[in-house]
Amino acid sequence: MHPSSPADSTRVPVTSRQWCFELLETYRLTQELLRDQLVRIRGENPSADVHQGLGWAERGILRQRTLDRVLKQAVSRPRENVQDPLWTLLRMGTAELLFGPEEGQHAAISETVELCRYRGSPEWAGFINGVLRGIQRMLANGAGDSPGRDCYPLTSGRYRRLNQDLFPDPEIHPTDYLAVAFSLPDALVREWARHHSTATLWQLAWSSLEAPALAVRLNRLAAEPGEWAERCASAGIAVVPTEFPEAFRLPRKIRLSEIPGFQEGEFVVQDLTAMHAARMLNPYPKQRVLDLCAGPGTKTTQLAELMLDQGEIIATDVTQARLDQIDENARRLGLTCIHSRWIERQNPEITGGPFDAILVDAPCSNTGVLGKRPEARWRYSIAELHSLNELQFRLLNVAAGLLAEEGRIVYSTCSIEPKENEQLLIRWLEQHPEFVCLEMKGVLPTPEHDGGFCARLEFRDLAEDEIEAP
Repeated sequence: MHPSSPADSTRVPVTSRQWCFELLETYRLTQELLRDQLVRIRGENPSADVHQGLGWAERGILRQRTLDRVLKQAVSRPRENVQDPLWTLLRMGTAELLFGPEEGQHAAISETVELCRYRGSPEWAGFINGVLRGIQRMLANGAGDSPGRDCYPLTSGRYRRLNQDLFPDPEIHPTDYLAVAFSLPDALVREWARHHSTATLWQLAWSSLEAPALAVRLNRLAAEPGEWAERCASAGIAVVPTEFPEAFRLPRKIRLSEIPGFQEGEFVVQDLTAMHAARMLNPYPKQRVLDLCAGPGTKTTQLAELMLDQGEIIATDVTQARLDQIDENARRLGLTCIHSRWIERQNPEITGGPFDAILVDAPCSNTGVLGKRPEARWRYSIAELHSLNELQFRLLNVAAGLLAEEGRIVYSTCSIEPKENEQLLIRWLEQHPEFVCLEMKGVLPTPEHDGGFCARLEFRDLAEDEIEAP
């Protein structure tokens, strides 16, 4: 069986569109995340076609609800009467028409029709051709800067108009419009509306469509910020300083291999918001540190650098693939104090305590990073939040039992949901009065950075300056 063709082992994808189809079908059949698929197949086929196919697949999942709304208007038969692989092809073609360049519309239709033959279903060609040409006729000329029943969002505050009304009225039913036009679950938009102003609600919706500016964290044990920035400038790469001396923003369209020092372990890609947790934990050299849920190791390596690579970090995760990523990141950055360790998902048992500092970077709904984790929005539900809360609570309990008397815990997520952050900590502290929260930081996503949350906990009798519960 081909590594990304679970439905048919005889298909061997070559073109970007073929890769896109296989990635989407694998996700549909197995729920394997697109980025995990890429890690699995990259060793066999690291071609540019694979990466372009991945980008198209991510767009298809990200915009899924909007695509389905347009297709519902264009397809005469009920959705349940359309085979799932055929619907995947229709979504692919529709995404190219709606979000691709206007001059590429003919190719979008013809190449999607050609995929029928690749898939072994040439009988679908006429149906796909008719549907996509109907959608092409829906597209009006030009773009706008305001929402409406006849338009959907592109990027950077721009909208594209259709020649008919397909969406809820954004003035009368703003949450309904955001859910359909911005391709978000109803429950998530309603939850955001409960906690945020209308202006913030629109900001969150826009942030859910596009990853923020690329940022990197310099390995201060291998590179000096000023000298590295000068080398980037000499290579024609404009880097922008940030609030952290070791962090820089980069141009959006750039390959990591083009940036000076990547192979030499001088930097790692990391969003600015994600850098707060390790800085809040602030481990010292020669301390013993535990990083729960550590894969792929970006925060783990940040902890090691803050410790000057002196001491010991136990980095745990529940999957071997993520442990391998931790080891690879540590090797590339030249860090030797990190030791990866597998743990069970349901009953994590960790030996070797007590630890001076523990990072609980808990699994979460990922609502602060929807722009770069397209599948996350479709996992969101109240039931899923409840399940995540149980796991987050359990991980904090594990950390509390392994903490040294004068130690500290930092709890972090890439969620912006109070139920996973402030509210969860309030409940946990009620059951653990021996602990107190000393510091808390929540960040909403913007075009410059992801959203996320972190908080520092210590034993009450050793703590000072307790903060009030939110």
